[in-house]
Amino acid sequence: MDFDFTTFPVLETERLTLRALNLEDAKAIFGLRANKEVNEYIKREPPKNLSESRAFIDEISNLIAENKGIFWVLQSNNSLELLGTIGLRNFDVADNYAEIGYEIHPDYQERGYMTEAFEEVLEYGFDKLGLKTIEAFTHKNNLASITLLHKLDFDLQTERVDENVEDNRIYKLEK
Repeated sequence: MDFDFTTFPVLETERLTLRALNLEDAKAIFGLRANKEVNEYIKREPPKNLSESRAFIDEISNLIAENKGIFWVLQSNNSLELLGTIGLRNFDVADNYAEIGYEIHPDYQERGYMTEAFEEVLEYGFDKLGLKTIEAFTHKNNLASITLLHKLDFDLQTERVDENVEDNRIYKLEK
């Protein structure tokens, strides 16, 4: 199972285009990653300025170029606005495994956008990449994330807790 993201896989849904992150997204990424509500359950330093957002974009570009992960922005087909992000990384080739990460701006929550994007990325991961297991890490109090994961048939892994973040729980979906 070798990954090759040199031809970036643009994914389409009814309302979204999942496309590559680029430097033109720096302002929108800053707004998303610096948002207090988005960061409520995430242990990370929010960007302090556009320069830090650009550095993040470079980091993601390198991750993709090295085939170590794939990262999409959720772009509205109507407004062309960046609504959120979703990606797969931490691949384990031997176990056909990846982790999924995601975030959406509060202005676009509870409208089904993330469900739409998630379903497309899961299909891509299982059908195109040949993954057998996808795990998601979420804070035990992030009810919106937990609801989404349950809706998409992820199961809580009661025997495993993320050792890096005390209050994170691991959810797993197997094909």
